[in-house]
Amino acid sequence: MRKTFIVLAFILVQGVPGHLFAQGDFGFEIGAFGGYGIWKDRDFQIGPPQVPTGSSNINLNFAYKDEFVYGGRFNLLSRGHWGGEISYSYQNNTLAFSRQAFPGSPVTLDGAIHHLFYNTIFYPVRYQDSKVMPFATGGIGLAAYSLSDEARARAADPTIYGIGNLRPSEKRFAYNYGFGVKAKVTSRIGVRADFRHIFSDVPSYGLPKESSNPAQTVLPIQGKLQMYEASAGIYFHISKGL
Repeated sequence: MRKTFIVLAFILVQGVPGHLFAQGDFGFEIGAFGGYGIWKDRDFQIGPPQVPTGSSNINLNFAYKDEFVYGGRFNLLSRGHWGGEISYSYQNNTLAFSRQAFPGSPVTLDGAIHHLFYNTIFYPVRYQDSKVMPFATGGIGLAAYSLSDEARARAADPTIYGIGNLRPSEKRFAYNYGFGVKAKVTSRIGVRADFRHIFSDVPSYGLPKESSNPAQTVLPIQGKLQMYEASAGIYFHISKGL
């Protein structure tokens, strides 16, 4: 955990456009947003030794529900065509492992998803020169996937799911990029709309990708877990930028 925060702190420092520190006039904004996240599910297969030799591999599906997302953003050091932004979002969600025509399917595990990002922002129109400011953005951060105590108890109970003792949370480095637009309502208040593509490694909650033990539950998923997020929010301009 400590190493994760050290790395994130380094990312934040390195991500702030260096030439802005040499200037005295910055734009600072703080705001809240709400939106909707659409997840892309993942298909994968389980083979031997979990599947007896000669039998067909088991086709499974790993999916989070499409859900509402809420969060806040702190826009800092915006000046000219560049800026930086820290964002945090929270989403209640349920993970489902599905196998068609399989007793007990799907396995559903409720929990939550947290995203923390630092993004660099590019304004085609100079910051504060217009009432409407489109922008492009991209950055790096942390995705934290957590399970509720009840979900973990159901996963461990051999009379319910019996897939083993799962970790309460998994943290993965995450990336995002997207675009949006800000519109000033007054000199201090504005509204914004954002669209983001967010992706990270798949959380495993302690399940291995492979095991020589036929009774061990495995999660051999490759590639990235992806979400598309559309949001709208309000922001407050707390220090006038030039």
